[in-house]
Amino acid sequence: MSKWDRLIEYLETTNAKPDKVLASVKAVFKPKGQSKIEYTDSYITRKAYTALTCHAIYNAKKDNPKASLDYIIRDLLSKDSFKINYQMTHLIKKRNPKTKKMEYYGDDKSFSKKDSNKLYNSVKKIWTTNKEIRKALEKSDGRSVGPIAKNLKDSLK
Repeated sequence: MSKWDRLIEYLETTNAKPDKVLASVKAVFKPKGQSKIEYTDSYITRKAYTALTCHAIYNAKKDNPKASLDYIIRDLLSKDSFKINYQMTHLIKKRNPKTKKMEYYGDDKSFSKKDSNKLYNSVKKIWTTNKEIRKALEKSDGRSVGPIAKNLKDSLK
């Protein structure tokens, strides 16, 4: 029995087309030894959102050292500045019918549609998994995200 038998059995029960499955697998799993990152617009905005979020949490912890991480994140989620940063970095890509090109649009309702627990968990995960950004913020004493941008390719991979 091959390690792929369960996957093949499942795919035979669906109406998935082999070309589509192969394309999605190629998009998710890169060949061994090829961890090349494509610096697309969406990649850059995700990393900017990560940096802005970590910066906000770091400064909030610095201002109120006795507060727990949970309290700081919940407080951050209630602020308008976080909502603006979220909407600025979570744009929707749509085709413009006039120019026939893909363009990015903001969505005022995207933040309010988000479940608060899911948003809380995602922000907490961003903080706990990005040690490089936290170290850069400690070195700069939380003054700006600028020192992070200098080493963007190294620290945000």
